[in-house]
Amino acid sequence: MRLSVRTYIPNPLRCFKCQRFGHSKTSCRGTLTCARCAEVGHESTDCTRTEKCVNCKGEHTSFSRNCIAWKREKEIITTKIKKQISYPEARKLVNSQTPTPGNSYVSVAKKSFSAPSVQQNPDASVVSCSKPSDSTAKASPPITNLPVPCSPSVALVSEEALASPDFNNFQLVRNKKKAKKGFSN
Repeated sequence: MRLSVRTYIPNPLRCFKCQRFGHSKTSCRGTLTCARCAEVGHESTDCTRTEKCVNCKGEHTSFSRNCIAWKREKEIITTKIKKQISYPEARKLVNSQTPTPGNSYVSVAKKSFSAPSVQQNPDASVVSCSKPSDSTAKASPPITNLPVPCSPSVALVSEEALASPDFNNFQLVRNKKKAKKGFSN
């Protein structure tokens, strides 16, 4: 007999009292919250109000499988089981891989270019913007259609510092076999 076997991944545990994930009604310290309208103080059995989720504030019930919070919890549990790690480690891993809504690269870039902030520093000398040198222009292709902000918070580095790195504290190894034998004593 041949049977295919796969790992069992349970659904997220949702409290039937406060509608939050991660615990059950018997161990809940929260307040009674409706699963249909997210209002405090009544159960969802006779509720006829508009649907609202307690967990993500979306326009669906708290027990909906389309809820973003439910999907995130399911992904955390899946990661926990597949990678055999603890729940806090899995949550940290999933949250680090999931972008925060409204905080994408494009939104941050638009904010920084639409309203540039200039910090005043009394110790900073006058900073002037100039064209990049020929050596840096050859090293990387030019990026067009992007405004380049010029502010006192940008530190200028001399071309001499970029051109000649400091190798004073480095030691030249001539024979690698002798060096390895010396460390393995």
